[in-house]
Amino acid sequence: MDDAGCCLLSVAWNIAPLTEGRPDSRRGAIRRSVESACRTAGLGAREWAARHGTGTEAQYRPFLQLADVAYEIATLLLLVDDFLVPDLEREHRRWAEIEDLLVRFTELADWTSAFLLSGEPLRL
Repeated sequence: MDDAGCCLLSVAWNIAPLTEGRPDSRRGAIRRSVESACRTAGLGAREWAARHGTGTEAQYRPFLQLADVAYEIATLLLLVDDFLVPDLEREHRRWAEIEDLLVRFTELADWTSAFLLSGEPLRL
């Protein structure tokens, strides 16, 4: 579980800052949300590991999945609005993929939060 926590903290730390045109853009809000959730889950996983040990795969796997989905979202956020030749279709595809990943990200973030509060693996 400690490794999963470190992985999440690494993702949070390495989410690249975005150059935003508007201060309250959707892109910036998603980035801040992903960074915050990864930091919180990472610190929580490390704390849990200090109290309970390694944990089982069923316990730490969702934390690793959260890190993976967060990394994918962060990568796609860098690609949105960043192109040499504007391509509206490509931008729409990227945003659709980001929105789909956000559904999974939210599910995993809720799971990890509930697990850290209860200490018991939940059905995902």
